[in-house]
Amino acid sequence: MPLISHLTRVTHSKTIFLGGLVLGLIFNINPAMANTLATSQNDQAWSFSTELGIDPLNISGIVVTADFMALATDEGHQIQLFKPLKTKAGQQTWQPSQLISLDNSPAALNSELDIEGLAWQAPYLYAIGSHSVKRSKLKDNNAAKKNLKRLQTIIREPARQQLFRIQLDGHYKAVAVESLSLADELQNHPTLGLFTGIPSKENGVDIEGLAIDAKGRLLVGLRGPVLRGNIATVLRLKLHKKKFKIKSVKTRYLPLTGRGIRGMSEMASDFLLLTGAVGDQVLSYQVYRWDGENALPSESVSKTGLHYLCDLPPMMGKPEGIQFLKITPSNVEFIIVQDGHKKWTANGV
Repeated sequence: MPLISHLTRVTHSKTIFLGGLVLGLIFNINPAMANTLATSQNDQAWSFSTELGIDPLNISGIVVTADFMALATDEGHQIQLFKPLKTKAGQQTWQPSQLISLDNSPAALNSELDIEGLAWQAPYLYAIGSHSVKRSKLKDNNAAKKNLKRLQTIIREPARQQLFRIQLDGHYKAVAVESLSLADELQNHPTLGLFTGIPSKENGVDIEGLAIDAKGRLLVGLRGPVLRGNIATVLRLKLHKKKFKIKSVKTRYLPLTGRGIRGMSEMASDFLLLTGAVGDQVLSYQVYRWDGENALPSESVSKTGLHYLCDLPPMMGKPEGIQFLKITPSNVEFIIVQDGHKKWTANGV
């Protein structure tokens, strides 16, 4: 079935809340209409057979296939795999399958890996850290001298600067975990290099999206920096065939109305992008469809492959990732995962 070439606006959205999960179903309407806010309807539910082994309130990455689901949190050093159970009365239930420890080094165990995105292409599951630096928050009950010290201190955590490749066997069990860092590629990048020492919430480097194309090239989406107040960045990584090393890096620039990339997902030959503010600015979360090509405005770019789909409604947490499920002539179905969720139970909220 051919993809819809003009799926650019949304009229309705059904959503399913489960801890940090939101399942959205969006319908196509007249592309000439203005920005449309997707609406939420809790008329379905997903559930887990037991409580999660990772932090359910801070889900930052998701992969869903016909055979398993993987969830990541930006806290700790593990991701979790789940197997689907038979549905009852239209309800999808997931059974925890395996907790995968990505890095058991002292540096990782004493800090967080800050995993922000997942991507899958058999036999490998990829997970990526933010590669960011941070500045401590100021506290009202601190002395001015102590707050000044916090303001002047940049915290670097090498554990965050990792890309992981997890090999899964035929039963979707992890049999090997490899890692590498994008730190050199970021520092030597002609535009991103200047931002590597800036805290992520201050328009510094902050990786949050990960996807993979049909040729096995990884697409790394950055929440920050946003260049010229408008342009977001995606790095396309080509890996060596016989070893887990980067062979080449190409850059794609996308005008996302002042937003950075918070999540990515493959959808046939295209990609879904979840976008939002770099820091604490008051901006809505938006979903785009993108063809994977450079969209930087120029005389040679006559038709962009970047199309707005919808704004997300207010949620209990901060949208952190997106997973495409399916497309029909009238709708696109996807999942949103959230960080900072305030309520969670094993049976949904």
